[in-house]
Amino acid sequence: MANFDKKYYLSHPNNSIIRFEEMLKTNNVYYFDSTEYISISHHYIDQANYSLADKSVKMGLQQHPNNTDLMLLSSELHIFNSNYEDAYEILNYLQKVDPENREVYLQKATIYSKNNHSEEAIAILKRALIFIDDKFDIWNMIAMEFLLIEDFKSAIPFFKKCLEYDNEDFQSLYNLIFCYENLGLIDESISELSSILESRPYSKIAWHQLGKIYNKQQKYKESISAFDFAIISDDQFVSAYIEKAKVLERLGRVNEALDNFRLSIELSEPNSYIYFRIAKCYKKLNNISFFLNYIKKSVREEPSNEKPWIFLIKYYIKKKNYRQSRYLAYKAFENNNSIKILELISEINYKIKSYDDAIKFYNQILDFKENISWRVWKGYIECLIDAERWHELLKVSLKAKKHYPNKAFIDFTISGCLLKDGKLNEAIYFYQSGNKVCEIPIKLIKSFPEFTENRTLLV
Repeated sequence: MANFDKKYYLSHPNNSIIRFEEMLKTNNVYYFDSTEYISISHHYIDQANYSLADKSVKMGLQQHPNNTDLMLLSSELHIFNSNYEDAYEILNYLQKVDPENREVYLQKATIYSKNNHSEEAIAILKRALIFIDDKFDIWNMIAMEFLLIEDFKSAIPFFKKCLEYDNEDFQSLYNLIFCYENLGLIDESISELSSILESRPYSKIAWHQLGKIYNKQQKYKESISAFDFAIISDDQFVSAYIEKAKVLERLGRVNEALDNFRLSIELSEPNSYIYFRIAKCYKKLNNISFFLNYIKKSVREEPSNEKPWIFLIKYYIKKKNYRQSRYLAYKAFENNNSIKILELISEINYKIKSYDDAIKFYNQILDFKENISWRVWKGYIECLIDAERWHELLKVSLKAKKHYPNKAFIDFTISGCLLKDGKLNEAIYFYQSGNKVCEIPIKLIKSFPEFTENRTLLV
């Protein structure tokens, strides 16, 4: 964003804004110096009132047509409104009159980046490095562009430069470790973090990242130790308690995990995820009262979070309490109509023989564009069999075969439907295709007596 006199802005903004808005109401033309126009524009940008910000910049340029900062504000607003050509035209002009203006290069790079031209953005940022003394922002932008195109190797040296400049730049540290992990350079990650810890032994972020790496390597003792050092460095570091708890839970040290999860809750705002993890711990301890208490807290805290809903619904399904599981599944669906919730609703309705409802929700699942699992297709097919909806069963089975062409269960089902429809030759083809893989399932023999009636012809 263009530079302006902040001291002036802080002492005079209201007077300038009042006069500016009065000018707009009365259609009178008042004079403001360029600094005032810039401060007025920033005021409206901060309020997300881009229309008035744009008016201020335009009027400022009418009175101060050669002011570089106002031109930069104008191009910035054009970029915000995706008017890239207009912005680029202004920036090209400014580059000619002020070829070493840092903001011009940053804005041009932003335009390239927004148009997914990361290589061009990187090129112009590298040119800016030649004459810009404060290189930190440029290094960071270059690194992020490399990250966007997944050129992790090229991003690494620029994130390193950021860390050399500012060893408190934790985001660059996160990104650097992310690059190493994507390149499979785990030893390099550990070496980088160890190097940071040699000079800054109380770097909680470095200890935290080291703990996560050890956890992935299944070095659980070292992982817990690293998280402990992160907590020693900052006993309010919530994420360290959470990560340590996850490792302890994996090791079966559930009570210790609970202590750390509970500490993280005490140190932070109520959190659906942590309530969920606490609930799972109590479930492992067979403390059902506390399990239900915390899982309900989790869904209340974030109703759109499907994981606690699913865990709770499955708990009641396992108990064969279909009334409660159905009620909860519909409540979950009100907040999150994910494919997993739809699958549970379909499954429950099928189990209680509410076939029409089950079929309705199975159909909704098929409307999703993502891949549908075989378990869902099979559940839908079995539901249609039990509902004796033969015509619909044939259509669904043929759809399923496109996704799972080698499932004998589908071939036998299609064959049974065709037999009911009197299409013997086609039925034989599908029956023999399934029979190459396995014997016909008992469920299908019971559902399609036509198999027994035509045994000699089918074989």
